[in-house]
Amino acid sequence: MYISYSPLRITFGGGGTDVEPFLSRYGGAVVNATIDRGVSVRYIEDEYQLELSSRDFVRSYIVNMHRPANVTKMMADFLNDSGITMGRVIMSGDAPPGSGLGSSSAAVSALMNLVNSIRGRRVDARILAEESYNLERDHFHVVLGKQDPYAIAYGGFKYMEFNSDGTKYENLGRYSEFTRDLQRRILLVYTGKTRQSSEVLMEQVKASEMGDERTNRSLLQMKDVAKRLRDAVINNDIEEFAHQINRGWEIKKALGSRITNEHIDRIISLALSSGAQAARLMGGGSQGFVLVLCRPENLNAIQKKMMRVSNFVVRTSFDMMGTRTIGRMPEA
Repeated sequence: MYISYSPLRITFGGGGTDVEPFLSRYGGAVVNATIDRGVSVRYIEDEYQLELSSRDFVRSYIVNMHRPANVTKMMADFLNDSGITMGRVIMSGDAPPGSGLGSSSAAVSALMNLVNSIRGRRVDARILAEESYNLERDHFHVVLGKQDPYAIAYGGFKYMEFNSDGTKYENLGRYSEFTRDLQRRILLVYTGKTRQSSEVLMEQVKASEMGDERTNRSLLQMKDVAKRLRDAVINNDIEEFAHQINRGWEIKKALGSRITNEHIDRIISLALSSGAQAARLMGGGSQGFVLVLCRPENLNAIQKKMMRVSNFVVRTSFDMMGTRTIGRMPEA
């Protein structure tokens, strides 16, 4: 039995600047971290025809795709093309696709890593990220930014720059005092629904393709937010870090008509009025998880208050390893 695992990710700022055509024209920048929740894919070899199963994840994946009937077929086609035609593939995730935590990319990265492991092929994080990005875009036909497959493959707390020449990665986890402090302040609040990220992103993509000045100006401001977040980490300035999260959310709301809604606004307003330092929705917009940053002494009280508007409010910490094979294990 092979087990492949990918962590989910949260984005503090810069999301959207990693999407074409803005990326090639202006370059993108993000600050993100992978977290202690993720997606696992297990492969158990047997003599029967290939079986794909997951009570929660595949069902969620099907609901959130444009052509739901084709999702499992696309997964099976990829595995068949990779020479895996027999056995069982079991997928499970801590959050459904469309939740704003990079679930779809985590699943694709774990699947790509699983195939490499079964074939005895060793690749580094950069190659895995490139292969996963191309697979999700070209085979699964998902509109996505480069952030997710790269963030998930590398893991950790980092600043990333994207341009037409490639990807640059800076490990912010080496600022250990800031990193430890930040992890003590994070809550994730579920809105209760998911969304199809491709549909939300298409509004931004179309505007950028048409050279919409307002969209490009907002994305350039979001790129600046990412750089200022990086500087705040280096300067050990958590107050500035929180300010930039809030600034980035205000900018992001101008990028499309479906970024936020009354329910999300109510969650964020409650968090801030309860003493949170910062709050913003994760992912492309519309639904999913809200990131809330709290002072450590207030975190427990704010968590209880957020449970008035959500039945899933959790603390989280960072995963520094990225996508990996947990091991080839003997069957029981």
